[in-house]
Amino acid sequence: MLDAIGFKSIHIYEESHCEFGAPWTTLIAFKDVETRKRWYRSPAAVELDLSRRILPTKDGKTSLRYFDGATMKSYQMPSRAFEDNYCHQQDKPEECAEKVRFGNVEEVNVSSAYSPVFERHFA
Repeated sequence: MLDAIGFKSIHIYEESHCEFGAPWTTLIAFKDVETRKRWYRSPAAVELDLSRRILPTKDGKTSLRYFDGATMKSYQMPSRAFEDNYCHQQDKPEECAEKVRFGNVEEVNVSSAYSPVFERHFA
């Protein structure tokens, strides 16, 4: 649905680091497919950006308590439950074929802006 109104890159992640009592699921949608590259930056690249853009506390420590490069890396891989749910649609997306999900396929055509199969196996 979001891809129908112009969103080109859609990602879902679970946040379990902030002590909310249970993980929260968040959906992020970008209208610019180039933003996808920033979403998949390495933990080191994220750390570098944070050090350049976020001011430290007075004692020199990071002002972010729950976010760093490793946390961002965990956001990049949706849980298997999202992949299974996505693949149980009535009109099963092409990337949900068994050979794609569990085989040795190096390239896949993604059928929409949101594909947890693509994110779990190819991104």
